[in-house]
Amino acid sequence: MTYRVVFCWLLPGFAALLVVLLGYTHFATLRIESEFPPVGAFVSTEGVVLHYLRDGEGVPVVMLHGRDGTLQEFTFSIFDRVARKYDAIAFDRPGYGYSESNRADGLSTEVQAKLIHEALRTLGIENPILVGHSYGGAVLLQYLLDYPGEVRGAIILAGVSYVDEPPEGALFKLPNVPVVGPLITRTIALPVGRLLVSGIYDQAFSPATPPAGYVEEIASLYLRPSQFTATAAELATMYESVGRISPRYGEIEVPVTIIFGDSDRMLDWGEDGKRLDQALPDSQFILIKNAGHKVHHTHPKIVMDALDELSGDYVGQ
Repeated sequence: MTYRVVFCWLLPGFAALLVVLLGYTHFATLRIESEFPPVGAFVSTEGVVLHYLRDGEGVPVVMLHGRDGTLQEFTFSIFDRVARKYDAIAFDRPGYGYSESNRADGLSTEVQAKLIHEALRTLGIENPILVGHSYGGAVLLQYLLDYPGEVRGAIILAGVSYVDEPPEGALFKLPNVPVVGPLITRTIALPVGRLLVSGIYDQAFSPATPPAGYVEEIASLYLRPSQFTATAAELATMYESVGRISPRYGEIEVPVTIIFGDSDRMLDWGEDGKRLDQALPDSQFILIKNAGHKVHHTHPKIVMDALDELSGDYVGQ
């Protein structure tokens, strides 16, 4: 059998497989969005529509999730607690969940901070406390640098603050490849991701375990083609974004509370936590024993105490 004959046999099979995978991803995405629809409202800013959830009243507290999630990162953890005392606002960051992004501008921390800032202005939210988890912490730091004097204080939960080497991960680089990237995100990313994703979240929560329903909802939304592509776009700018702002942390004047777990398997608490604490003029560093990357899930009282202290409502015990 010649190579030409083999090719003629394989090509139709490959094409059929692509059609099946395209159909699977399309209908799986429709099912995911039917099962986990938007939970809040939408605000349009700079020509981009952002999805957010808001509840409560008082001092505004704006929450920004990390690279592996959506605003449900907070509805599964501290959102309800925050809303009992404060004006709680959780965003799907640009490109994530049900928020749009402007692909021409990319997903640098600077672009994201600008969109969040304009959204808050549109909503009439002033002088908030910002809370950022993981890469949401990097966006938070950009916001503090770009809009000084417009923030009451900030809490960084196991946040990214330094990236000394470009991030690795070939899987997340593929969506940025022309033609091939969009094909991958619309065919194999979702079914293959479902095989791998539980291990990633187990690592993020370790030594604890994810709450019931968390992995199914967060991972399902995360693996949709649009959000998987956003993750790749964000990673593509991560090194340059954080590299631009990290030398400037000494300019941040508002009080910042940094909370890390000493068993974090995703980030180095010394490199991203203690090092940041030493660079900031007004900060405190809290290291929680036997806690992982999702400290707001496992130790919500510590986060709430930090919020109360920043808002001036802390009475201690």
